[in-house]
Order: sequence, then C-alpha cells, then structure tokens
Amino acid sequence: MKCSLRIFLFPFILILGSACGELTEFENQQVQEALSDSLFTTTESWDVNMEILEEGHLKLRLKGSYAASIKNEQRNLTRISGPVYIEIFDKEGNPETIVDADSAVHRPELMEFELFGNVEVRAKEGKILRSDYLKWERERDRVSTPEFVIFISPPDSIAANGFFGNSDLTNYTLNEGGGRAVID
Repeated sequence: MKCSLRIFLFPFILILGSACGELTEFENQQVQEALSDSLFTTTESWDVNMEILEEGHLKLRLKGSYAASIKNEQRNLTRISGPVYIEIFDKEGNPETIVDADSAVHRPELMEFELFGNVEVRAKEGKILRSDYLKWERERDRVSTPEFVIFISPPDSIAANGFFGNSDLTNYTLNEGGGRAVID
C-alpha cells in the first residue's frame, strides 16, 4: 500500500511543483489580458437625466433617451442617444443657453461634449447657432465646429463654414470661404 501511495503522490507533487514555477511569456500575456478585461466597464441607462455641479452650483442639466458609458485604461466616455437636450446655467443658476442635438459624446476627464446631428444652440437675446456638429470644451467655455453653420443674431443671419466662440454666443468668430469675418 505504501508503494502505490508513493507512486500516486509523486506525479501529483511534480505537477504541483511545476505549477508554482514561473509563467511562460504566453501565460503572462493571458493573465494581463484577463486583468485588463476586468478593468473594462460598460454601463447602460435609459431616460438619462444628468446634472453637473461645480462648486455647489448647477452648471448644466442634460437629458437623453439612452446612454452607454465605456471606461477602461484608454478611454472614459459616454455616448448619448437623443434627442439630447442640454441646459447651461450661469453663475447665479439662471438658464443661459439651451442646446438640442440628435446625439452626443461626453468625455468627463476632458470636460468636453461633442454634439452630432441637427445641433441647435439657443442663447439669450434670441441668438441661434445651427450645425450638424459642435464641440464644446466646458472648462474653457469654448464651442467650435469646422462645418457649415447658420448663425442668427436678430435681425441678421449669416451662413459660414466654421464657428468658434463661447457657449452663450456673446463672443464668436465665423469663418467664410477661407477668410474670417468677426461679427460684433
């Protein structure tokens, strides 16, 4: 009995001992891939209502029909399906600008939004900006697009290829046919 037990235990100890040794390069790669997959998260939400506060004050309110957030080592973003509605507030908490779009991408680490399809920005004094694409850098309060825009500042309106300005449409530059026209 002792001999058969030794014969049985010897291969088991050999297998156990080899398992505790160093991993091959392939095995290390497999472990790294499994660990990086565990750091990848995706979250889905329907009937999205998001509010962003800064220093205790409401900065913006966003509504959308669906959102998918993706986060891993390389990226952190939320894709929002529309209609997308964004309300931007001034320092006193009053609505300053309203934005509508078909969809949006929010990158929280960069504090930026990209808006796609039928983008319309409505600001005080009846100013309206329309485009199919708009990028909003919140921290710098900068909106821009290289694409075709229609800008309405009653009683005038102008069409241009490209726009650069702030979110309340008080300071802006419109690009026209390779030149720049600054409208006061």
